[in-house]
Amino acid sequence: MYPVLFYLPGGLPVFGYGLVLGCGLALAAHIGAYLAERSGIPRSKIWTFALIVIAVGFLGGRIHELIIQDAFTPAELLQLQHSGRTAYGGFLFATASAVIASYALKIPFWKIADAAAPGMAIGLGVARIGCFLFGCDYGFISERWGLEFPYGSPAWYDQVQAGLIPAEASTSLPVFPAQLLASLVGFVLFGVLLRVWYQRPRRAGTVLLLFFVLYGLARSGLEQLRIDAGRGELLGLSTSTAIGLTTAAIAAAFLLVPQLAKLRGDAGKIVEPPPEDKAASKG
Repeated sequence: MYPVLFYLPGGLPVFGYGLVLGCGLALAAHIGAYLAERSGIPRSKIWTFALIVIAVGFLGGRIHELIIQDAFTPAELLQLQHSGRTAYGGFLFATASAVIASYALKIPFWKIADAAAPGMAIGLGVARIGCFLFGCDYGFISERWGLEFPYGSPAWYDQVQAGLIPAEASTSLPVFPAQLLASLVGFVLFGVLLRVWYQRPRRAGTVLLLFFVLYGLARSGLEQLRIDAGRGELLGLSTSTAIGLTTAAIAAAFLLVPQLAKLRGDAGKIVEPPPEDKAASKG
């Protein structure tokens, strides 16, 4: 566990979670921009769209985390060193902002959403490595499958609070590294969604909707392995379980119900990159 990877001159800490999250967002944005351009969307609009969605999604993840922990204050919102960036908060806020931004920029929403979905999956896979570095989002106690997290980690703190270990313990009891399994889920989803994106003909929006179905079900399963505190409760389930099942059901309806499927047009052909991109790649 490396909550602080290193210190810059002057003692400014570089937090592992924040650095990994930033790398994940950058990777997701570049993959999404490439696929969007090959969907025929002008490059000049793609990055404006991406910056809006990333900013709103990042903020939404923090807001959602603070709401479920009943700790929302303007001061806490700006505590960037904290781990709290819930995936679902980010996804839901980002999706809402994407609808508005696509309308404002006159971009076909379903096409650019399809282009963004594989990047969302791989970004999730990378970001969960940051969760592992920080030590949050851990799983059940297990001598066989678990890892010990050091003094001061979320697992250690929660176990001290629960009376499972003494406050002078140097490590937590071994817990299942659910973060790494969640990371693997993100990487697998990336491969599946990218393959679907290249399939033609198909309806626009299929890739995004498939992401919400598969991730919603996978996340609901992963939630059953986690025992970390502060996940919130909704309808008798953890907040993420309830949201995951709900979004999966809604997305499945848009995929399978003929009347809803008709609302999405054809995805169109995959276009070649502009000539200047080809020249740049040869140079």
